[in-house]
Amino acid sequence: MEYELLFFISVSNEDRVDIIKKELIEILESLGAKLLGDFTDIGKRKLAYPIKRDTHAFYSWARFTLDDENRNNIPEINKRISLNNKITRHLIVRADEIGKPASVAAPETEVEKLAAEKIKAEIKKPRAKAKPAKKESRAALSELDEKLSEILEETPG
Repeated sequence: MEYELLFFISVSNEDRVDIIKKELIEILESLGAKLLGDFTDIGKRKLAYPIKRDTHAFYSWARFTLDDENRNNIPEINKRISLNNKITRHLIVRADEIGKPASVAAPETEVEKLAAEKIKAEIKKPRAKAKPAKKESRAALSELDEKLSEILEETPG
């Protein structure tokens, strides 16, 4: 089964990234995992909230596989990574649980191309400004006042 490991470390440990990666490789291989390629560095990112007074961290991830007989070693891998105090946080997920990014399909037919161009043109069109409401003239307002007073006088009360 294929898994993905994401971890981040404090920016103060950024110069030790290679050492930390080697430690992670040792942990994974000692428990029967096989790395699929190298670690991919995401780089320095701002954290959503401070963790241990750090506001930024260095992110990296890698994929690895475990065969069926070693699949039960995931809790042990988590435990050993958690014990490494150089790693601020980590997460292991099954690769099949990770959604693949949806790619936007290019229009294939002429009709679809024309429809896409029409939509783009409509989006780019500036909207017509709303017309201001017509202001009632004083004469029209005075006529309404007269009619209202006539109605009020006619009603028995």
